[in-house]
Amino acid sequence: MYGAGIGKGMLITLKHIFKQPITVQYPEQTRNVPPRARTNLLWFEERCTGCSTCAQSCPDGCILVQTSPREDGRLNIDRYEIDFRLCMYCGLCTEACPYEAIQVGGPYDDAVSVFDNMYRDKNVLTTMAQDYLAGHEHIYPNGRVAPQPGEHSHIDTLERPR
Repeated sequence: MYGAGIGKGMLITLKHIFKQPITVQYPEQTRNVPPRARTNLLWFEERCTGCSTCAQSCPDGCILVQTSPREDGRLNIDRYEIDFRLCMYCGLCTEACPYEAIQVGGPYDDAVSVFDNMYRDKNVLTTMAQDYLAGHEHIYPNGRVAPQPGEHSHIDTLERPR
């Protein structure tokens, strides 16, 4: 009885000895983050219309959008802030956004030593998004190609909510 259990355990051990280890030597090496992982949110200003459906869908109320009208009928985004101190990373804001301006896929290693640094305004969110695009060959987390700096987004041709 006892010999069979030990034999099974040893076979499993022998089977795994010849496989590549799955351990990653962090921080020297990092794993690829799956596309639908619940990591930090990335906000892409060039895709945002200011409709604030992301803020309305957030159960925690951690997204603040403040807009003002422009002469051409579109909205100017005056403030866009996400309070990651409250965010539970549910992803409902990403599902609600009709233009995919807010997407999951941000860094998962952005620990802060000051709790208030988790409140991120429009400038910090834009910097995070631009850093992501620069490191991923200008491809959004959802796999679409982002416009190069200076180019117009394809969102400009779509009808925007009023």
